[in-house]
Amino acid sequence: MNVGYGRCAIATFNTMEKIMNRSVPLFVILVFALLVAGCVAIPTKNEPAAYTQALVQDAIRFYNQEGLQAAIDHYSSPEIVDGPWYPFIIDEDGYTIAHFNPAIRGRDPALYVDSSGYFFGDELMSTTEAGIWISYLALNPETGTEMRKHTWLVRFDGLIFGSGWYEKE
Repeated sequence: MNVGYGRCAIATFNTMEKIMNRSVPLFVILVFALLVAGCVAIPTKNEPAAYTQALVQDAIRFYNQEGLQAAIDHYSSPEIVDGPWYPFIIDEDGYTIAHFNPAIRGRDPALYVDSSGYFFGDELMSTTEAGIWISYLALNPETGTEMRKHTWLVRFDGLIFGSGWYEKE
């Protein structure tokens, strides 16, 4: 009488064993794919555009994790300057709320004019969630000279996060 159940149990066990034997390689492939997907190459300073975009993403991540006041405090510190790179934050009205240079903080958006007379405030305020590049003349804190600056800007949560690099002459 129990022979029928035994055969069924053996058949079920054999079926499960086949499924498991097929699933293990798929599981290994899936785990490997997830590990590779999580390993994103970090751009170097030799790739200034990609490095700048990564800095802005890091600033947004910091804001998300730590909050607005912590982000303002952090990005208003001179310690965040890394050669020509320094993230900054602009509020929804166009006023700079985080910048390593205290003279820039609180800056009126009507004053976004470079030394050549180019007004870049409207361009800056047109920033989208996808991000935009703008270029203008600015003082390079690393060299102390005015140079063309390429700035990556991203609008996030009503704020504008940015950073840039200076063109080599």
